[in-house]
Amino acid sequence: MKQALVALAVPLLLAASLYASTSPDTADAFAGDVRLHLTHVDAGKQMSRRELIRRAMQRSKARAAALSVARSGSGRVPGKSAQQGEQHQQPGVPVRPSGDLEYLIDLAIGTPPQPVSALLDTGSDLIWTQCAPCASCLAQPDPLFAPAASSSYVPMRCSGQLCNDILHHSCQRPDTCTYRYNYGDGTTTLGVYATERFTFASSSGEKLSVPLGFGCGTMNVGSLNNGSGIVGFGRDPLSLVSQLSIRRFSYCLTPYTSTRKSTLMFGSLSDGVFEGDDAATGQVQTTRLLQSRQNPTFYYVPFTGVTVGTRRLRIPLSAFALRPDGSGGVIVDSGTALTLFPAAVLTEVLRAFRAQLRLPFTSSSSPDDGVCFATPMAAGGRRASAATVVSVPRMAFHFQGADLELPRRNYVLDDPRRGSLCILLADSGDSGATIGNFVQQDMRVLYDLEAETLSFAPAQC
Repeated sequence: MKQALVALAVPLLLAASLYASTSPDTADAFAGDVRLHLTHVDAGKQMSRRELIRRAMQRSKARAAALSVARSGSGRVPGKSAQQGEQHQQPGVPVRPSGDLEYLIDLAIGTPPQPVSALLDTGSDLIWTQCAPCASCLAQPDPLFAPAASSSYVPMRCSGQLCNDILHHSCQRPDTCTYRYNYGDGTTTLGVYATERFTFASSSGEKLSVPLGFGCGTMNVGSLNNGSGIVGFGRDPLSLVSQLSIRRFSYCLTPYTSTRKSTLMFGSLSDGVFEGDDAATGQVQTTRLLQSRQNPTFYYVPFTGVTVGTRRLRIPLSAFALRPDGSGGVIVDSGTALTLFPAAVLTEVLRAFRAQLRLPFTSSSSPDDGVCFATPMAAGGRRASAATVVSVPRMAFHFQGADLELPRRNYVLDDPRRGSLCILLADSGDSGATIGNFVQQDMRVLYDLEAETLSFAPAQC
């Protein structure tokens, strides 16, 4: 444990040195492993499983469109006209996916601490919140962060390393770094880039504090989906992962209807992450993490195929390949609910389900229900009872060196009273694929950024 404390203390002090004279005092910067609770954006809304999943599917469609923009770098937001706030970027200028995210982290910013509920995003890098006074701000559950009320708030100088890591930054104010950061759904934040003390309340009750660079947004458009900011967990320098030189991070996501809290852990993390609380209930599997020079934020994995029932589908490896121009590839993403496949792959998977289920597609399902099959009628033409469960072929995802066997609940939505059964997959809208958070529920997932591996195992989160 002492070694773990020293291991994380060193990168935290290095991170603090980036700010030089503009940083707050770092004497009490935290060290060691951190365990936080995550809250789903729809928690406490007293909705049925079907309603919760339908809402997540709607967000997944927006996220798919935004990921497509981010991967292509085109900067054009599908389905938004100029009047609706379309963001035009120069060719090759990257944008990040979207504010339509799924999980919230409770933290506090400043001295004294001001509470903020921020969205966790493994698909972007910037840490930011909305600040007062605000020229244009989005709806959020918390009061706006007030820099004037914090003794540790310091605008970053233009010479600061993190300022130069922001693609769109300027120094129009005397020696003050200002920024603009764009997301693929059209959400944009502009403001002052500053350093401030962030406080995390560990699930053990300990309060842990560290200085970080962050965006203090005073002109923001788009959506924050019940959050008050975003914490980027991507791989670029602006993210929490990079600023703290985090070696490993791990999460365990509970089902949407569960009363149990999801958890996020980060730090040096020993191999015991799969033991103790949220202990693995099955074999730990490990595959490689891949990187793209064109899209360095994302966590790519070597995905090799899909099995439906007992049949490994004949899908060429090229369908999942990460190409030199940054297109294609398969990412693991906490901010997308559904797993997204390119159209040709999705068609092949659904064809296999239809052949083995021997059921027709429904003709009257809502677009928000995804791809659904009509289930058999009970005697007398009545719909089957709620207790009736149709047998569904197993589904497994294959990676280099690892196989992910999916529990039925992680890819099927039953609605016996409506006479339908839906497969929780969707079209990615481009040549890339995304492993969403729904298939990761009740699973401990570990990102090892030193070994460049991704490990996972079933767990009771």
